[in-house]
Amino acid sequence: MPSDKNIELTISDGHASAPPKAAKKILDVAYDLFYRRGIRAIGVDEIVKRAGVTKPSLYRSFPSKDELAASYLRQYDLEYWERFDEAVAANPGDPRAQIKAFLTRIGKRTQVADYRGCGMTNA
Repeated sequence: MPSDKNIELTISDGHASAPPKAAKKILDVAYDLFYRRGIRAIGVDEIVKRAGVTKPSLYRSFPSKDELAASYLRQYDLEYWERFDEAVAANPGDPRAQIKAFLTRIGKRTQVADYRGCGMTNA
């Protein structure tokens, strides 16, 4: 699930900024739905309903569903590499232990009840 520190939105003028409250709520809901059911299976109507926002709020934050999906994929990618970085940091100077720690983290993640596979592959 997205965390406040990681989310960054590209506003229409091309500058990145911290997300407003509605945008974070929208991305949190979309992240969960896209991961669980797939990007193509989810419509904006369901996202705004579950997020408790209006369609204009969604489109002010994300110009299109494609942009929302891209934000989800960027966040998913960022979280993936954070897990890698954590494994590396926990085993400084020991590449074998770093890889083993990373693969162990992936293995544990696959055993969680709500695991639906790789969010990138499933997109």
